[in-house]
Amino acid sequence: MAGLSHMNEDAVMACADLVGRAGASEFEIGYLHDDVPVEDAGWYAVAKYRGARLTADDHRSPSAAAMALSERLLRDAACRCGRPVALSGGDPGRCRWRLMGARWEPGCDAPPITVTGGVRGDHAAIVRAVTQSFAANRAERRARGGKP
Repeated sequence: MAGLSHMNEDAVMACADLVGRAGASEFEIGYLHDDVPVEDAGWYAVAKYRGARLTADDHRSPSAAAMALSERLLRDAACRCGRPVALSGGDPGRCRWRLMGARWEPGCDAPPITVTGGVRGDHAAIVRAVTQSFAANRAERRARGGKP
């Protein structure tokens, strides 16, 4: 499809990376309509989990679909540090995430959460890993006197 020179490749790559980091089993980006201008093609991005799909539909470019899916994944999410994710603002109770090149990065330095004992997209294994990680992060903060 001609006219993709205005696509933000970093946004698409960052979304694919974020989808994988969020435990999805598949990532798909595409369009619905052939033989139309690129902005009218109906771009979508999909993250597939075992038994669930998150979608961002009917956008004017692949990067717009990817950004919408990334924002959907991060909205109301908990960071690996245990605080809610923020995409803007200066709320001290939230962890600010930013698009840095081709990757979404948290504002904290908490170690990544490792999921073991399940297949990719296994929600129960993800919940166990997150619960254990949050408990460890909480204990570490208490040891430092509550400082982030």
